[in-house]
Amino acid sequence: MINLRDMSKLVVVEDVHKDEAAILVVLTAIMENRLSNDIKLLNYYKGLSVNFDASVQFIDRNEVEMKVHDLQSAAMLMQKSTFIRSDHLPYGVIAKVNKIRKGTNIAFLSNFAYVTIPAERRIYVRVKVSDKMEAHFQDSNHLVKGAIEDISFAGIAIKAPEGIILEEETAGKVIIWLPDGKVEVPGKLINVREGDVSMKYIFELRADTKSERLIFQFIFKQQSKILKELKDLASR
Repeated sequence: MINLRDMSKLVVVEDVHKDEAAILVVLTAIMENRLSNDIKLLNYYKGLSVNFDASVQFIDRNEVEMKVHDLQSAAMLMQKSTFIRSDHLPYGVIAKVNKIRKGTNIAFLSNFAYVTIPAERRIYVRVKVSDKMEAHFQDSNHLVKGAIEDISFAGIAIKAPEGIILEEETAGKVIIWLPDGKVEVPGKLINVREGDVSMKYIFELRADTKSERLIFQFIFKQQSKILKELKDLASR
């Protein structure tokens, strides 16, 4: 599960306490209709963006109660935090999710802070892949055999056993076995992350029209599957 604090960068305008107080002033003004309500929350579930409107219902000292969408509440419970966006705020905001009141979808939020949200600048949707699906990378000297961890139109993360060392910027061919066919596209290694028993190789893809179509179909089906999972979680 994506940790929102890991994917965002803290922004301090004055100090963390004064910044939180300033955020609460804006949220109070929105609740009292002195400012228009343009609040949107942002979470991620297996790479799927969950982004719905919300409204402030009550504020008790530093805890804010918000009415949220049922799908948002499910994602918030999983991540234990949420991003808040509003044109009345100078930056994005992250907040801790203390609890969700089931049935009413009232979220209790605290620990507000300004952040930048890098994922907002992503051009391509990246989705997690739950089923084991084979993917390889090869160049003239190496062959990395692994499984897809996540994928977008422009990139793929392959999880593979430890032992193969690749330099960043290594170029070669990425081979992906999708349900609708095998895809072979030029790829370039942009990052390597070491896990406990495996390596995560992140490649940039240069797909042609045919490959893009197959990848698009696969991502669409994955998104539909993830959305169904989220709906099931929300209905529990």
